[in-house]
Amino acid sequence: MGLADQPGARDRVSEPRPDPVRGFYGPGSVMWRINREAVLLGAGPAALLLQIAHPHVAEGVAHHSTFESDPFRRLEGTIRTTMDMVFGDGERAERAVRRLNGVHRGVRGEALDPVARQVAGPSYRALDPELLLWVQATLIVTSVAAYERWVAPLSGDERETFWHEARTVGVRLGIPLSQSPADWSALMAYWDRMLRADGPIQVTPTALRLAPLIVRPPIPLVPGPLVDLAALPGMALLPVRIRSAFGIPWGRRRERAADLLAVSLRAWVRATPRSWRAMPHARAAERRMT
Repeated sequence: MGLADQPGARDRVSEPRPDPVRGFYGPGSVMWRINREAVLLGAGPAALLLQIAHPHVAEGVAHHSTFESDPFRRLEGTIRTTMDMVFGDGERAERAVRRLNGVHRGVRGEALDPVARQVAGPSYRALDPELLLWVQATLIVTSVAAYERWVAPLSGDERETFWHEARTVGVRLGIPLSQSPADWSALMAYWDRMLRADGPIQVTPTALRLAPLIVRPPIPLVPGPLVDLAALPGMALLPVRIRSAFGIPWGRRRERAADLLAVSLRAWVRATPRSWRAMPHARAAERRMT
């Protein structure tokens, strides 16, 4: 049996390596086009809530991170690692991959939440490809939904390319191509399957304990109702079942407010020069390429 015939060999052989200057993606990639928009930070809470709606992800976050004691430090670290992987040059992108895989390597244990044990099993590990795929899918799907609501429509080909770019680099994070949906249609089928009422995504008591720090983070000097208002466009991205399971108040009035805010965001994007609305990491990457 040759190397290419061994189990998992195709995924290992095809592991992408970042270009020394362009990194994993580079100008012209849909990954750069979408992630450069700073307004998409507003989709972060929806992605985080969907992630911890997986019982084992919630267990890992609760027992192996500083999220509850210092949520802003954890958020800053997550954004830095993500932006380094997307916009970093070869060296910075490689460091981000090693950093993320190193953190995940130590996240494993017994599920303490009885609902998590019943729904997802008695133990978890962050390097489980199924958990990694779910986390990646939440980021991709919410980014596309937010971009189309707040920035501009995407064609079918652009969605396909975005997912292809993500799943290719996902191999470096422990998600074999053989376990990753092959195209956008397959990703949507996976998404629907995971979110079925009887599917693997179930909000546990642990997730409910973590959620308030995501839904209404304690921002100094900012009144809670104002935080709630700013969060509405992101909360609108959540599937109805998940929003309800987390006990997030909704209804026609909030839906209308979220729609009006989405219209305002689109108007702001159209009126703001492209360079002004970009993430600083994207601006640095674009300067690097000139």
